[in-house]
Amino acid sequence: MPVTFALLLLLGQATADPCYDPQGRPQFCLPPVTQLAAVAASCPQACALSPGNHLGETCNGSLTLALGGSFLLTSVSLRFCTPGPPALILSAAWASGGPWRLLWHRPAWPGALGGPERVTFHSTPDPKATVVASHLRVEFGGQAGLAAAGLRGRCQCHGHAARCAARARPPRCHCRHHTTGPGCESCRPSHRDWPWRPATPRHPHPCLPCSCNQHARRCRFNSELFRLSGGRSGGVCERCRHHTAGRHCHYCQPGFWRDPSQPMSSRRACRACQCHPIGATGGTCNQTSGQCTCKLGVTGLTCNRCGPGYQQSRSPRMPCQRIPEATTTLATTPGAYSSDPQCQNYCNMSDTRVYMSLRRYCQQDYVLRAQVLASEAAGPAWRRLAVRVQAVYKQRAQLVRRGDQDAWVPRADLACGCLRLQPGTDYLLLGSVVGGPDPTRLILDRHGLALPWRPRWARPLRRLQQEERAGGCRGVRAPTSSPRPEH
Repeated sequence: MPVTFALLLLLGQATADPCYDPQGRPQFCLPPVTQLAAVAASCPQACALSPGNHLGETCNGSLTLALGGSFLLTSVSLRFCTPGPPALILSAAWASGGPWRLLWHRPAWPGALGGPERVTFHSTPDPKATVVASHLRVEFGGQAGLAAAGLRGRCQCHGHAARCAARARPPRCHCRHHTTGPGCESCRPSHRDWPWRPATPRHPHPCLPCSCNQHARRCRFNSELFRLSGGRSGGVCERCRHHTAGRHCHYCQPGFWRDPSQPMSSRRACRACQCHPIGATGGTCNQTSGQCTCKLGVTGLTCNRCGPGYQQSRSPRMPCQRIPEATTTLATTPGAYSSDPQCQNYCNMSDTRVYMSLRRYCQQDYVLRAQVLASEAAGPAWRRLAVRVQAVYKQRAQLVRRGDQDAWVPRADLACGCLRLQPGTDYLLLGSVVGGPDPTRLILDRHGLALPWRPRWARPLRRLQQEERAGGCRGVRAPTSSPRPEH
């Protein structure tokens, strides 16, 4: 038993880390003091004291020692062949070429005559006055001759290491506290949530890991984010893996959605959207549900089948079309509902021949050339159209773009024949976006116009567009529209 206890005690002492306390918390630590450099020389005869010897200037000089790296100097020992010189200057520098820092200057040298003179310089225990140097210069004058010089110190590990390979050039510290570098002068790539700082006896200043949900191996420190967080966190994850993105790799990349059955730290936290290449409008989906954005008439989580009332077609642009028996025509012949009292004086215009003046052009919210593709019911009061905008001549707000998009038409306007729309036909659309169920929607109603497109209209419309850009629409107010039915 005593032998076993002694072995356990020795193992515990061998594995103890001076950079951490018994509870595993970081603490200030330093490598041991070692011999850094030693110089020995034989004393010249010209500098020896003897009767009648007239000493010249051959013994005056200087000595520069290159340590091969940055060290914390603890002591410098000098031994002269003769009693101490009348002047002695010790200087230290970070690197070759200076600038040199004066450590000690002694103009007067009291000492007994005869015999060698030994001088030892000790650094102050004050951390603020610690001498860190890679080069040391000794300058002496008078009748002295330098016999030996010795330097002791420890590797400069900034309080983050207790061991050091001092003989390596440059010396390398066995860094702790998640620091790295020859002198532990920076944080490891995965621990840059706080700025690097040297350890002190009061605070070890360890490097803290970035919060990357186990999806990144490196991060960078952002001082502005650190300031905005009140000094709590400044790390930004880099090269997020497993299809994640964001500062903390905390959400999924486009084309992937968050699987709620997996934790965010799991490699399977983000799943591919798998949107159908024909039935979906793109490869992205809802980040929460995984629902892809489907084309008109297409349904399913991945947009892989036709919805109720639709059947599959051979067109990749419109893979699902209305079943003919269930199709409600958009084209309403003039006068088809003229006997209905509710349609009397309901439509805004009865003649499709319109003179497009600058004033009329300026009063519109939008002037477009578009093709009607298909339609479907959108509630009791509205129908949704799939239109393809081919040219935008005017828009009051940045809501209309070229390409496929949706438009809404009141059912009452179709029933009374205010709009005559045929799928597959190009139209000149004029109207207003005010008063619709949603200000972001494109509205076609009785207050606007839908005229079959004529190629000869393109040039006059471009001319009106140029006049508008030149300020021709200043002071022209749009007419106030009457209220429309709610969705």
